Amino acid sequence: MQQENRLSGKPPHIISLILLSAFASMGAVLVTPALPSIAKYFHISNGTAQLTVTSFLLGYAVGQLLYGPLANRFGRKPAFYIGICISTLGSLFSILSSPLNSFYILILGRSLEALGSSVGLVVCFTIINDFYFPERSRKVVALMTLAFAIVPGIATGIGGVLTQYISWQSCFYFLFIYGLVLLYPAITLPETLKIKNVNALKKRHLIKNYTHVFSRKNLIIYSIIFGFSTTCSYLFGAEGPFIGIHILHYSAGTYGLLGVLPSIGAIVGSVFTAKCVNRFSAPSMVKMGFVVELAASVVMLLSFIFGWISLITLLIPMTFLLMGHSILISNVSSLAMLETEDKSNGSAAMSFICMTVAMIMTLVLSLSHSGSALILPNLLLLSLFLMAGIYWFGLGHSPSSPEKSSTSS
Repeated sequence: MQQENRLSGKPPHIISLILLSAFASMGAVLVTPALPSIAKYFHISNGTAQLTVTSFLLGYAVGQLLYGPLANRFGRKPAFYIGICISTLGSLFSILSSPLNSFYILILGRSLEALGSSVGLVVCFTIINDFYFPERSRKVVALMTLAFAIVPGIATGIGGVLTQYISWQSCFYFLFIYGLVLLYPAITLPETLKIKNVNALKKRHLIKNYTHVFSRKNLIIYSIIFGFSTTCSYLFGAEGPFIGIHILHYSAGTYGLLGVLPSIGAIVGSVFTAKCVNRFSAPSMVKMGFVVELAASVVMLLSFIFGWISLITLLIPMTFLLMGHSILISNVSSLAMLETEDKSNGSAAMSFICMTVAMIMTLVLSLSHSGSALILPNLLLLSLFLMAGIYWFGLGHSPSSPEKSSTSS
C-alpha cells in the first residue's frame, strides 16, 4: 500500500488550511461590492476604482516570491505570523485613506494587505507538499479549494451588506479584525519544515534557487494555466458589481448576497475533484475544467449580445465557470508541484506567475472599461483562449502526466 504521508505526526487540519489559503481571497473579494461607492467617494472613474483590485493583485504576486524563502529560513508558521502583521498594517492604511481623503493611500493599503495575506496560498501549498505524497496531495488540494469556493462567496455577501448598511470603509475594519483572527489557525498548524536553511534569504542563494525553479518549463506552463483560470474569478469580482449595481440597479447589499450563488459551482467542482481524483488523471481533469469554463463564458457572451443582461445570465454562467475553475486548479497546481523538489520556492513561483497573470488581465479590464456589460464575457473568453494556446503550444497535444514519474513508498 502506498504511504500517504511524507512526514510523521499530526497532519495539518484542513479547516486551518482552508482559512489560511483563502486569506488573500477574502481581502480581494470583500471590497468588490464597494467599488461603485469608492468611485463615487473619491470622484474617480469606475476603471480607476478597479485599480484597487489590480494593486491588490500586484502585492499578491510580489508576496509569493517573498514567503517561499522566509518559510525555508524561519519555518512555515513564522512566515504566517510575518504575513499577518503586514496585512494588518495594510488594513490600517486602507482605513486611513478615508479621513485623509487619499485614493493613493488606499492603493498603498491594498498593496500591503495583499503583500501580507499572500502568505496563505504559498505556505499552505508548501505545507501540503511537505506532508503528503502526490496522490494524497491532490485530494487535500481539492478539499482546500473549497476555500476558493466558500470564502469569495461569503466575502461578497459580507462586503455588500457592510457597504449598504454601514459604509465602504467598514470593509477595511472587517479585514483588520479578520487578519488578527487568523493568528489562531496559524498557531494550530504543525511545523513541517524539518531543517531550516540559513542561506535561504541570501542574495546568491535566492537567485540560484529561483533560477532553478523558473527554468522548469512545465512548472511555468502549468502556473500560467492556473493564472488564466484564476483571472476569470477576479474579472468577475472586479466587473460584476458594476453590472449588478450600475447597469441592473441592484443595491450593494442585494448584489452582495446574490453574488454568493456562483460559489455553489465552485463547491461542486471541489467535491467532484476530491471524489474523482482516483478515476481520472490530472491532465484529463484540467481539460475537463477548461471545457466547463469555456462553455459558461460562451453562454454569458451570447446572452449579453442578444440583450439578455440580468443577474440570471450573469450569475448562472459564473456558477458553472467557477465549477470548472475548481476542477482545473486542483489538478493543475498538483501537476506544477510535481515539477520541482523544492516545494517552498516552487509553490512561491507558481503562485507568483498565477497572480501576475491575474494582475495583468485586471489591469486590461481597468484600462478598457467602457461601461458595457460585454467587457466581462469578452475578457473571460480572451483569458481562456490564451490558456488554451499556452497548453497547446507548451505541452503538446497529449501531455503525459508527471504523476507517472512520482515516487511512492
